[in-house]
Amino acid sequence: MYLIGVILIEIFTLGTGSAVPSLIRNHSSTAIRKEGDIYLFDCGEATQHQIQKVKLKHSKFKAVLISHLHGDHIFGLMGFLSTLSLNGRQKKLKIYGPEGIKKYIKFNLKFIQGNIIFPLEIIEVECMKEYQIDENVYVKPFKLDHTIKTFGYLWWEKDKPGKFNLKKAEKLDIPPGPLYSKLQRGKTITVNGKTIKPDDVLGKPRKGKKIGYVLDTQPCESAEDIAAESDVLIFDATYKEEDKKYARRGKHTTQQEAINIAKQNEVEKLILTHFSQRYMEKFKNYFDDYLEIIYAYDCMKIKL
Repeated sequence: MYLIGVILIEIFTLGTGSAVPSLIRNHSSTAIRKEGDIYLFDCGEATQHQIQKVKLKHSKFKAVLISHLHGDHIFGLMGFLSTLSLNGRQKKLKIYGPEGIKKYIKFNLKFIQGNIIFPLEIIEVECMKEYQIDENVYVKPFKLDHTIKTFGYLWWEKDKPGKFNLKKAEKLDIPPGPLYSKLQRGKTITVNGKTIKPDDVLGKPRKGKKIGYVLDTQPCESAEDIAAESDVLIFDATYKEEDKKYARRGKHTTQQEAINIAKQNEVEKLILTHFSQRYMEKFKNYFDDYLEIIYAYDCMKIKL
């Protein structure tokens, strides 16, 4: 199988509730899938069930990024790690999070009957420092304004190769198949003794996607900074505007505040999540001028 054109990125809103789970909204967790690789943001209780429902492969998880150490964001982490181990995982898994995440994991591992058999790299992040997760994906944490130390994350991919020109490939006698994929990944190939570079069949490079993840915060400068750099913004929408007093008390954001932040920073797509369990209704998606506003529900898949 070979790819021509845009490489798909998908966002899975695995859990969209806050504080306690309900029958319709699980604890917080969101997954980004790019070229098969999966990056998990937060891992609330029963995240494993949600992963199974949307059919994400355990072997494809590259990293877990924890925003903060409140239970509704981490109570599913140890079970998830245990399952990866029981499934025979051998590849290293990176875990990013605030100070204390390393101690939390190591403390819990002492009481698990059976060891984690794959290597863990646990990184306690520093604000505004860029981290390279793998060859093509980076992340930068921003300190948010919540009741405990909390980080939002800017996730981005490197700029991508330009559009594949099939006619040029045919003129150069490149056989369809794996060689197309190599060129799209920026690799030089040889066909019938002739060297062919990616530039010979690809258009101008395309900007990589930037996705902001901002949960558990009241409006603050760092949330604005993440939004300013994001094409897609996943944002705390715990309360309706009429319940703003509860948002201030718990240092959360209202749905309208999140929309305002996205509009002011010219975000293309806003994904609202982390809803209070007091709201049982399903909210309706809509466009506000150029901004697409999506009210996430559990196990929703959003293609970019």
